[in-house]
Amino acid sequence: MRKSGGSIVNMGSICGIQSLPNLVAYGAAKGGLLSLTRTLAGSLAEHRIRVNYVIPGWVLTEGELALHKAHGREEETLRKEGEKLPLGRHQTPLDTAHAVVFLLSDDASQITGTVLHIDAGASTLPIAPGAYPG
Repeated sequence: MRKSGGSIVNMGSICGIQSLPNLVAYGAAKGGLLSLTRTLAGSLAEHRIRVNYVIPGWVLTEGELALHKAHGREEETLRKEGEKLPLGRHQTPLDTAHAVVFLLSDDASQITGTVLHIDAGASTLPIAPGAYPG
């Protein structure tokens, strides 16, 4: 990449910026990844290597649904919570994929060291205690 340039996209989490007491290690790891992203963006720019950090929103994957179900939270309840997000729904894997493809493309040739929230505005709100089981 040092010869031809390129783009790196790290997958972050809102917990890398503001975490919860039951996610200390996860939050620290994602915060470290954010710091690494910004540091690499500065140090690799001379090689035309762009480095960005994407924060996907709350995606109701099978694993996410199973985790919440194990803590007594049903899928319908979670879906209704998604409707309370500023843009009205949970994110899908495609929401994140489209943003990542953009960051990897030449259309984003001047974007580096950026944190891109793809979260329906969730990052504009405080994280509610108990939002994530742990």
